[in-house]
Amino acid sequence: MKKLLLKSSIFRFLERAIVVVTSLLLTPYLISELGTTNYGLWILILSILGWFNVVDLGFPQAVQRQIVQALELKDTQRVNVVFSTSMALFAVLGLASVLIMVGLTQVPAIFGVTGPEQITLIDILLVLSVKVLWGFLMNPFHGFFAGLLRFDIDANLSSLNAVVKALLVFWFISDLNIWGAVVATLAADILTNLLKVFYAKRLFPSLSFKVSLIKLDEIKSLFAYSKHLVLNGIINTIGARSAPIIITKLFDLPSLAIQQISSNLVMHGQAFIGTITGVFSPIYNQMAAKKQNMEKIFVQTTTINIFVSTILNISLLMFGKVFIVLWVGDEFAYSYNILCFAVFATICSGFNTSANSILLAQANHKLLSAISFCIVAFNVPMSIYLGLEYGLIGIAMSGALTNLIFNIYVKMALFRHYNNYKTKAIYIRLFASIFLVYSLGLLGNYALEYLVIDSWLTLILSGAITFPFIILVCWVLLLDKPLKVMIFNLLASKLKLNKKPA
Repeated sequence: MKKLLLKSSIFRFLERAIVVVTSLLLTPYLISELGTTNYGLWILILSILGWFNVVDLGFPQAVQRQIVQALELKDTQRVNVVFSTSMALFAVLGLASVLIMVGLTQVPAIFGVTGPEQITLIDILLVLSVKVLWGFLMNPFHGFFAGLLRFDIDANLSSLNAVVKALLVFWFISDLNIWGAVVATLAADILTNLLKVFYAKRLFPSLSFKVSLIKLDEIKSLFAYSKHLVLNGIINTIGARSAPIIITKLFDLPSLAIQQISSNLVMHGQAFIGTITGVFSPIYNQMAAKKQNMEKIFVQTTTINIFVSTILNISLLMFGKVFIVLWVGDEFAYSYNILCFAVFATICSGFNTSANSILLAQANHKLLSAISFCIVAFNVPMSIYLGLEYGLIGIAMSGALTNLIFNIYVKMALFRHYNNYKTKAIYIRLFASIFLVYSLGLLGNYALEYLVIDSWLTLILSGAITFPFIILVCWVLLLDKPLKVMIFNLLASKLKLNKKPA
């Protein structure tokens, strides 16, 4: 199991690296070819598409949980019942989402876009509605791969998707403008979705969809577990995806483009962290099914999460400003000010990742939707108020404050209500992490400005010199001895495994 988890983490990390590299290459090209207005429009379109995946956010965890339990019992029939039922369920949810999206295109003013961009927005949303539908249909396959701890398959296909999409964007966008991005997105998704079906059958030949296996009781079971998650997902997505609409309503599309630069960097950082700790969800499910105590793994995974988060966020604050200027130009330098607040928000939101996963595995997630509603009810009005007062920085300030209150205190209070685990040690590491991120990050940023780092070569050299020091400091200050030994042993076993002759 440890080898599978390490393999999955490595491939997920490589996937994220590929996605980051392609994104870094594409973003300045998109801005150059589309201009800041059309680039902001593309970001808005992607954000709107994300709204219509809200309903699926609860059911994939339920499918994964049911498949893990069926695989543990080696019950092939049960696996196919869960798979067939979930496929039918996701098809219905996908069609419902498409209909809602098509309906909203009839009142485009709600998106805050006017003029020719409004017509383009409507046309693209109608075409990309097919992407929403097949995105739903792929969710049972994600649950299946996760149940077998084969995150590497999803990671490899996601990497392929990113590369194919990037190549097609470079090919089409100069001739088709924003429609080139649409064509590239659809073509890459068709390829990788077909491969997901192929690998699922190859991995588990007896996997099949049969109408006769669709069970009403199974749908009820999925709903019983997922109803709170679905509500939680809807609320969370409204909160997370509301920022682009607020920005276009209060400001304009170029402002959204500026905000998106910092958002992209933070998003990639969060995704890197997820590649390390996200693979533990099936383990929580297995341990919960066996009613095992998870305090030790909770502390370990939370500590690893803090460790990785600290390294990446120090790097973001240290190199972010120079990187943004070199990457997309001086006109986006203001994004660094937004980044300083966004980093704090990500530290807070990532702190309780393991706690949330354990609550889900234990089916103790019922109150998460109520907390999520409070988050949105607090953050959206606060974003509007602070946005009017302080501009884009105000919206970032609202996110930081919201995450501090609800993710550091409220959600962890819910976790302790169900699990009497000792959390003092991880809170100490959290506060140490925040201190390290802002002291080393801002000091490093000042040093880079003082040294006038103004080329990619000097930035890469400074990163190569500084990054090992950041890792060493975090290793010494954030990890305890047993966890260091465990990581060393796990890496050593992986190296030995790789050295064995084929």
